[in-house]
Amino acid sequence: MKPGTGAYRRMVCCIAMVGLIAPVVASGAVAAPPGGPQLSDLRYYQAAVNLLPDEDGAYAGAVSFRQEVGAAATVDVFLSRAATIICPGGGEDIATSTVQTETRDASEPGPVTLDIGHSLDQAVGHAVVNLVVTAAPGCGEPVSTSVLPAQEVQIAVTGTSVRFFTGIGGTTSAGADRTTGRSYSFARDGTGSASVGSLIVGSESPAAFLKYAVERQRTHGDAPVAPDPVAPPGGTGARGDYSAEFEPTGPGVLFEDAIVQASTTSPPERATTVSASSFTAELIDCGDGTTGVREQFVVGSGPGVLTIGRKLGTATASGSIQFDRFITDGCQGGVTVSDTVVLPVTLNLTATAPIVRVSDSRWQIRPGGGSERTHGWYLGRQATGTVAIGGVGGTTNLAAIGSAGP
Repeated sequence: MKPGTGAYRRMVCCIAMVGLIAPVVASGAVAAPPGGPQLSDLRYYQAAVNLLPDEDGAYAGAVSFRQEVGAAATVDVFLSRAATIICPGGGEDIATSTVQTETRDASEPGPVTLDIGHSLDQAVGHAVVNLVVTAAPGCGEPVSTSVLPAQEVQIAVTGTSVRFFTGIGGTTSAGADRTTGRSYSFARDGTGSASVGSLIVGSESPAAFLKYAVERQRTHGDAPVAPDPVAPPGGTGARGDYSAEFEPTGPGVLFEDAIVQASTTSPPERATTVSASSFTAELIDCGDGTTGVREQFVVGSGPGVLTIGRKLGTATASGSIQFDRFITDGCQGGVTVSDTVVLPVTLNLTATAPIVRVSDSRWQIRPGGGSERTHGWYLGRQATGTVAIGGVGGTTNLAAIGSAGP
């Protein structure tokens, strides 16, 4: 198991008028001249109830209903719970369970309906969908997956806050290729209740919301792929992720992964931190004719060295880090023991794609509560190379080098 003035008034007025006519405007792609920019325009209503963890073994997560203007409603369920258990051979472990819809936009077998007020004051959602339950009993027991067919899912949400306006606009560019997007929403925070089959019945929540959103995008040329941001504000950074599966004919490594991220803060401090984690699952001989799985997870961070080449072309990082180590031995009843260990960490990357620039502006306006606006940008390049944490490592599956504006 692998462990968010006058100019403002003019903008609000304009957006408010768009919001008033939104229910009669269809969503979807907008036609563009052959060879011209690609356009998309998406508009939807959403109501969701977030269930907060309140006790050991209780479900937490979200139930969300969404309806695109002019389209059918869908539902997304993702709930999980964890409980501390005592293993038969002694010691403690964690038993987990997740419940989710087959897709994030589930609608089968149906029906799925969302009745939401245009002023975002009330919403009721009802669905009949299949649910997937994944259970990890802990103590070395195998993980199981089952499907609960045609389960009833319901929410009821009441808006309790003033209706506020939030948005984000930004550009992702690489050379002549550019994607410009703008999304905004009217929303209310609220309270709600959720029912999910027989697992959760009428659970009340103080964390719910209702929303009407618009998402628009315009692309010239090929849509640039933005690497994940890997640098702190005003600084530089690099990250590499490695994972691999194996099929040993006898005892040996089944799976391993390693993640290393290094970042240097803005001047004058220019402090460098190396953060890393690794996971290994190994089939071992228990000595009595049986086999078991030994899992080892290490996680830690500390000071290190990071060197970024010209135009983000290369990145190297290293450090000697103290890790928290957790070992679960399947030959010992699945008992987990922990200690600390110091391991060397290395990261060596070479860029494989052009520099991509990502910039955005975010804003929020609350009637009677003022307004906030932030700007940000970063540069990034996809890369490849190697990572290593002690004896665990290999060629990266995903990597990036970057810098960020203040």
